[in-house]
Parts: sequence; C-alpha cells; structure tokens
Amino acid sequence: MLFSIIVPVYNVEPYLDRCMASLINQTYQDIEIILVDDGSTDRSSEMCDNYAAQDNRIQVIHKKNGGLSDARNKGLKIASGEYILFVDSDDYIDLNVCQNLCNYAIYGYDILIADAIVENGKKDLSHISKAGTVWKGKEYLLLAHREKKAPMAVWLNAYRRTFLLENKLFFKFGILHEDEEFTPRVFLKAHSVIYTNIEFYHYVIRENSICTQNDKRRNAQDIYSTCCELENLYNEINHPELKIYLLDSLTRMYLNTFQTGKLYQYGKEFLHKDLVYRNAKLPKTRLKAVLYTLSPKLYYFINKTCKKGFRHV
Repeated sequence: MLFSIIVPVYNVEPYLDRCMASLINQTYQDIEIILVDDGSTDRSSEMCDNYAAQDNRIQVIHKKNGGLSDARNKGLKIASGEYILFVDSDDYIDLNVCQNLCNYAIYGYDILIADAIVENGKKDLSHISKAGTVWKGKEYLLLAHREKKAPMAVWLNAYRRTFLLENKLFFKFGILHEDEEFTPRVFLKAHSVIYTNIEFYHYVIRENSICTQNDKRRNAQDIYSTCCELENLYNEINHPELKIYLLDSLTRMYLNTFQTGKLYQYGKEFLHKDLVYRNAKLPKTRLKAVLYTLSPKLYYFINKTCKKGFRHV
C-alpha cells in the first residue's frame, strides 16, 4: 500500500462529508484512510463508523479527547502505507493528488513537498521557486528561508512512514501550533526531500477555528514553549547560515503571535523580551526586536499602523 491518509476527527459534522468525498474518490485507489475520532460529541463518531462500513480501506480509531497531536500520533502508529498524508477533517484535497504523488513516491524520498490553496484567506501556501531538485532537509530549509517561503503546516507534505518511525518523529502532546514544533524537526532529520510543485490541499479557514479566536494567550504560551525547545535544537546545528535563519524565525514567530494576539494587554507574563532579542539575527528582525524590547506596546501600534499603510498602497 502506497499511501496512508490520517484524518483527526473532532466535532466536524458539517464538514466531514466534503473531506471524505475527496479521500474516498481518489483516482489512485491503493490507499488506506485512518479516521481518528478524538472524542467527538456530535455525529462525527457515528459518521466515521458509517464510512468504514461502506469502504474496507477505512479504519476508525475511537479515543478520548487528547488533541490534534495525540490523534495524529495514534494514526501514525497503526498506518501501513509507504507514505503518510495528514488531512484535517474540515479541509479537503484534490482527487488526483495520490496519483500525482506516485511519480515521486517511487523514488523513496523522505519528504514530498506540495502546496495548498487557502480558502477564505489572503494568499495560498507555496514553497520555493525551484521544483524537481532533490535536497537534504537542511539544504532545503536554508533555501526556503532565504526565499521566505517556509510554511510549517504538516499537511503540505507527504512523509515516508519508516523515516518518521525510525527517527521517532511524533507530534508533541497537548500543545497548540504543533506543526511549528514538528515540521522543523522532521526536515532537519531528512536525507532527501523534493518540492513537487503540486497544489492539492484546500485549507479552509473557519470562524470558530483556533487561528481565528480572539484570545490567544494559550497560543502564545505554547508558541513560547516551542520557541525555547527549538532554540536549543537550532543552537546545536553545525551550519552557521542555517542556524542564523532558523533562530531568526523564532523571533519572527513569537512577534507574529504577539501582534495577532495583542499580547501587550496581558502583562509581563507574555513579554518575552530575552527570547525575542537574542534570536533576532537578520537586520530587519533585529530592528523589530530592538523596538519590541524598548516598548512592546509601542511596537504593537507602530507595526499595526505600518501594516495598515501597506494595505492602502
């Protein structure tokens, strides 16, 4: 079996049919679909069982609610396909994606990289300008950060299953923004990755999703924890230029969370000036870090004003 598609399911009754239609009707049929019901309280659990009763390629795991990371890990541990695709149950994929990825999967690369369409969003998620070249994971990360095209969403890639298992690459339990913690670790371990230039994933932004909630204090706590863990990992990298880009990305990631969550209003607990300043390595980020260190509130309002100005240019 070539592909295992892992789908965490939690209270997505209005969206699950659309997602499943895009999986069941793949033009390439040698796949398995693993539905991980993460303690749903709506009809999602029943719907999963109905799908499995109608299609022997579908397996269902019912478990207590443990979050997205736990659900993905449970699916990964029972998967049998050569490659793993992660699909969120409120999103969907093109019907020919598995067929198209076959052309790359036959070579056994660790990671097959693809693109996404963001529905109800401002821009699509795309990668570097050069497709078809095989890189080591570290080489690809460096190029992606140079071009400022390094999206971290886990569902943008197909992963060779044995590569993940042999390197014990699982998702960290109990955090939000688990992709930001998982994806860099995976690429740093990869010996062969290829950008396919296939745009296949439809990422649907919902009003009540985690990324659209107004109170982002929990998000900020988990992002800060992730930044600290990744900082330790990045400082061990024996590649000066890549280390600079990766450390700099931590400052940018936290400042982005600070800005979108308006964290200046919640007190010193969310003002991680040391983290921001010590990891700012590139000139533009350094300037932002200096301003943030002097006055986080002033940084927020200047940054907000600048973004409004750019929108009206």
